[in-house]
Amino acid sequence: MDLYMDSSKIAEVIGVEEDIITRTLERRDSDIESYVRVVSAPPDKRGAPPKPQIQLRVDGLAMLIRKLAYNIPTDDIIENLSCQVFHITHLQETCDKLEAENQALITENAKLRKTVESFQSERGDLSAQVNELTNRLNEEQSKTWVSRLLKRKN
Repeated sequence: MDLYMDSSKIAEVIGVEEDIITRTLERRDSDIESYVRVVSAPPDKRGAPPKPQIQLRVDGLAMLIRKLAYNIPTDDIIENLSCQVFHITHLQETCDKLEAENQALITENAKLRKTVESFQSERGDLSAQVNELTNRLNEEQSKTWVSRLLKRKN
């Protein structure tokens, strides 16, 4: 996760309009000033020069919410943050389940690899036996041919 967020990302996270966040950050309040940085935004496609973009460090989010709470009903912010917490919790649980499933699949994969190796070894042994039996059969067939030939001459 990036340590700094722009106004649109902050608006997405806490559920407050981007304009309100931008105005609050532009005020340069002493409580949040240490969490703010200004970077140049990417240039417009129209060729306009880049304008500065204000970003807030993640750990300054609580202070920004406190500043916003003076002017905005906190119910909306709290509801949005609780949804974010629920979403993060759900993602963490899903991640844990997937990790457990991944470990089970790794274990099963290792067992299957051992089974495949044993089958390949067995196939090699059986192939050697087949070659040996084929050689014996060829020897027996050639002996029979020789013995037939000797019987005819006699």
